[in-house]
Amino acid sequence: MTVLSLSRRPGRAPSGAPAGAGSAADPVWWQRLLWLLVACALINWSIQILGAATSFTWVGVLVVLGGAWGLGTAVVATLPAPRLARLGALGGVAGWLTAGVLIVLFVAWTYVQVRNGPGYGTDELAFDQYAAQLAEHGLNPYVHSMAPAFALFQVSPDGYSYNLAGQAVTQLSYPALAFLVYLPFLALHITGQLAVAVNVGAWALTVVLLFALLPRPLRPVALIVASVAVYGSYAVGGVTDVLYLPFLVIAAYRWDRFGETRLSLLGPVALGLAMAVKQTPWPLLAFLVCGLAADTYARAGARAALRRAGAYLLISLGAFLLPNLPYLLSTPGAWLRGIVVPITSQLVPAGQGAVGLTLFAGVGGGSLSAFTIATGLLGVVLLLVFLGTRPLLWPATFVLPSIILFFASRSYGSYLVSLLPVLVISAATVRHAPASRVASESPGEPADGGGVQPHSNVDGAPEVSTPSRRPRGRRIWAAALLAATLAFAAALTDALAAGAPLGLRITSIRTTGQLATIQQLTLAVSNHTGRPLRPDFTLDEGGQVTTFWLRSAGPAVIAPHHTASVSIIAPNFPAQPPITGGFSVMAFTQGPNTVSVTGPYIPASLHLALLPAAVNAEIPVGREITVRAQLFNHLDAPVARANEPVYLGQIIYDQGGLILSEAQINNANPGQTPVRAYTNAHGVATFHIRDSQPDLEPVYFEANLVNATNFYPYGYSNILPIRFIGR
Repeated sequence: MTVLSLSRRPGRAPSGAPAGAGSAADPVWWQRLLWLLVACALINWSIQILGAATSFTWVGVLVVLGGAWGLGTAVVATLPAPRLARLGALGGVAGWLTAGVLIVLFVAWTYVQVRNGPGYGTDELAFDQYAAQLAEHGLNPYVHSMAPAFALFQVSPDGYSYNLAGQAVTQLSYPALAFLVYLPFLALHITGQLAVAVNVGAWALTVVLLFALLPRPLRPVALIVASVAVYGSYAVGGVTDVLYLPFLVIAAYRWDRFGETRLSLLGPVALGLAMAVKQTPWPLLAFLVCGLAADTYARAGARAALRRAGAYLLISLGAFLLPNLPYLLSTPGAWLRGIVVPITSQLVPAGQGAVGLTLFAGVGGGSLSAFTIATGLLGVVLLLVFLGTRPLLWPATFVLPSIILFFASRSYGSYLVSLLPVLVISAATVRHAPASRVASESPGEPADGGGVQPHSNVDGAPEVSTPSRRPRGRRIWAAALLAATLAFAAALTDALAAGAPLGLRITSIRTTGQLATIQQLTLAVSNHTGRPLRPDFTLDEGGQVTTFWLRSAGPAVIAPHHTASVSIIAPNFPAQPPITGGFSVMAFTQGPNTVSVTGPYIPASLHLALLPAAVNAEIPVGREITVRAQLFNHLDAPVARANEPVYLGQIIYDQGGLILSEAQINNANPGQTPVRAYTNAHGVATFHIRDSQPDLEPVYFEANLVNATNFYPYGYSNILPIRFIGR
């Protein structure tokens, strides 16, 4: 079981009582807390895989192991401090065993998820593996369409990336290492679920690196982060950001010590390889290079600063170009277009950042380009703050790209959380300078009047003293920061204040009946501008954009200051929202790029429940059984509404298909379905059911409501089987 590693021997509380577990005077109480959280994580993983224990014996064994190890970890974490001190020498081994158990439980959980849903969840996952298969056969993925990957890996149309015109992106959109990592596995003829397996392996490797590189007292943080649900869901669901995380962990480890040892050269190599996987780490290069340059200049002058920062830059770019070089040299245009697709392709806005105010609350929408401008300007602002407060923000360096991307028009949750594990290693291993040093230095100038700093020059040369120009440097920095901040504020204001050009209102819907989805919408579309607009429509369900819907009636172009009725139909079944859930309709225009959004639309809030919920006894023919249908709201609270029509249907589900049943409901004709009854003052409709002949199979009853305006069924109850037998 896990044993804590103590940094010092426990003392005594001020009152003279022993500083045991739980005492605030215990010098390792926070380590106890971290390991208790690890214990909770182990037990949670055990619970998460419990559902598959009846299908796979080995999963059942892991369920028991995980629960037992978690409980043991909790016990050891709360042992009295003197006991822990004696066991401290075993902390490293026991900690690694605990990490191994947790990773095994995580891998088991991913296996269960893949078994339940083997299709790839995103186009990026499918594109990477398909590109690797092309590369394996000597083909250049950047000059081939990725469209065959959709069918090859069963990607749902809702998993595609769409531009503002509703066209799916079919070009490879990532640097070369994103798919080259698959080639060794393809060479071994490993293909089934390869991309998911590589994702899961990359996340497990990330956890191992965090655990190994963090100071021993902080090692449980790696296991706690590993158990945050979103990371496992992203790895299995098809978000490939996890592929660059092992590289970034290495790049973040003591990054500010670059050049002090030969081992520190791994940092820029790892950063370059991370950049060769995906675009998210790209902004880090500017922060790290500028940070190293400013720090070295303050201690050793401009020549040393250029030498150190230039070395980091060249090594990083070299590592980035190494896997990309064959494609850069053979088809430079296609390669460049591919790696900048997420920036240049005018993709639909989405995500949990500032753009969510537009997509979910209808704030702004008239200038999507303003979000892009604001994102770039914020990068400048943060870089200036990063340099001007050096080294105050150094521990947070590796999360700064997430802050920048928070204001992008596409600010997916993966952009916001993927760098947080790397932040842990950066914050724990970077040097923390005294506050007085931070306060005394100004951007881009030597500290303390150019005097020698306490630590030595990274080049081993004598420190040089440079005359201080603090007042002038501060003025230049402050002016630049003020200008960039005002420009960022103006762009963000434009993004959120420019009103949507179209007013959208849903006027009617058409459903699929018992399938309980919506297949057609009629919209009132009002053009508030003085120019004609050609909108393209799609739906947003919980932050997920569907395939763009097809216009079936109404004008394609909305005249200035005119309102038109437009009907749109779902292009496929995954695009059809359920009538029980909420959604919004989005309309996009190009030149300028805008988005207009309806308010949240919830077609149905009431539903029914049949009481009793189950009839566990066989019912003799001729005997009457009473079934009640109760109205409930969306919170499952009973609704007391009288005279609401309720429809009860009946059918027999046989192994070979559907069979018409012959039960009699409320004295209607035998077999009549559905039969209508009205609710009483308590919101209850009553049905009396009997059957005149026995059935080999049970009769299945289900109740529903009908919309009074559009006449679609909704609010389906639970299904109640009743078996009728002879006397």
